[in-house]
Order: sequence, then C-alpha cells, then structure tokens
Amino acid sequence: MQAIIRDLTSINILYFILAAAFGYLIGSVNLSIILSKGKGKDIREMGSGNAGTTNTLRTMGKGAAAMVLLFDVLKGCLIPLVLILVSNKAWMPIYVTTCESMAYIYAFFAVVGHCFPLYYGFKGGKGIATAAGALLVISPAATTLALVEFVILMVLFRYVSLSSIVAVMNIVVFTALLYPGEARLLVITVAIAILAIYKHKTNIVRLRNGEESTMFYKKK
Repeated sequence: MQAIIRDLTSINILYFILAAAFGYLIGSVNLSIILSKGKGKDIREMGSGNAGTTNTLRTMGKGAAAMVLLFDVLKGCLIPLVLILVSNKAWMPIYVTTCESMAYIYAFFAVVGHCFPLYYGFKGGKGIATAAGALLVISPAATTLALVEFVILMVLFRYVSLSSIVAVMNIVVFTALLYPGEARLLVITVAIAILAIYKHKTNIVRLRNGEESTMFYKKK
C-alpha cells in the first residue's frame, strides 16, 4: 500500500500514462487480422469471428496460428520483462516500485488493446494469449499454475473457452495466495480476469446451451 501511495503522489504518474498508452497501442496490433487481410479476407468474418489463435487455427491453419500465438504472447510480455529487469539498475532514474507499476499498467492496457484495438474499429480478440504473456512475467508462479490447469482442462474437455475462463478466474486466487501483500499485482490481475471473462460472455452462453465449439469442431 505504501508503494501505491508513493507512486500516486509523485511525478511518476506521467510514466504510468505513457505505459498505459504504449500498452494500448502495441496491444492494438492484431496479427490474425493482418494475416487474414493479406489473403483478402477478415478473420472477424470467418469461423467464430474471433481475432485470436483458435479461430486462426480453424480458418488459416497451424502455421498462421503459431505465428499469431507467439506474437500475442510477446506483445504482452516483452515490455513488462524489460521493465522488471531494469528496475533494480542504479542508472534507472525512477524507483523500483515505479518500474513494477509501469509493467502492471502496460500489461492491462496491452490486453485492452487486443480486445478493443484502435486500428480495427475496436473489434479484436479475447486477450487470453496477451494476458498469459504479461502475467507470466509479472506473476510467474500463479500464471504457471493457471497454464497447467488450462492444459489439463483442454485435455479433458477440449474447450478452449472453458479452459481459458477457469484458468483466468483461478489465476486471481493463485496470485492472492502466492503473492500476499502485493496489492498492485492483485488489482491488475483481477482487472485482466474481469476483462477476459467479459470477452467470453458469448462463449459462456454457448457452453450453457451445449453449443460451444471444441478445439477444432463445432459441438453437434
């Protein structure tokens, strides 16, 4: 809490605004849309209509899906990783806690950008891969547990949406348990989880009605 108060009562607020803007602008770059438009199409009008890895796999194949997944993870993790790595360097003109706060803020707004991209009419993907990349840097232990849970659920049920929803909900629990006292981290994790679940609202309805698609095929 002291770290939050110190950050908010200093000129560091300017750094936070820059981190938010940078995160949103980078997060808004969507490779699945770029690849589909390169083929004269729009992935948001193909398959499930989602501009993400799973729909790319279904509509454009494994190679395109692998590129999209890697890109989405990297745009979530690279900047937070750099901020965390340089946060304890003597030449950095800002506090360690400020670098950490910037990493958290960037992480959230990168996910916002992926979900509501500036460059594509604010219609993007669900943000899971970008969130996973960001959280793996700022909350590695909790995110690793959530990823293991995601894989187990995928093997058992083959629903990407269900696995994502459960994992993103539980990452909040894992963060609270593994990082006690880290209020800033918990707040950002909760915010990302709420956004991810909101973006899955149509999937939740389809799951409830037994109409959700599995990894490759639509459930009959």
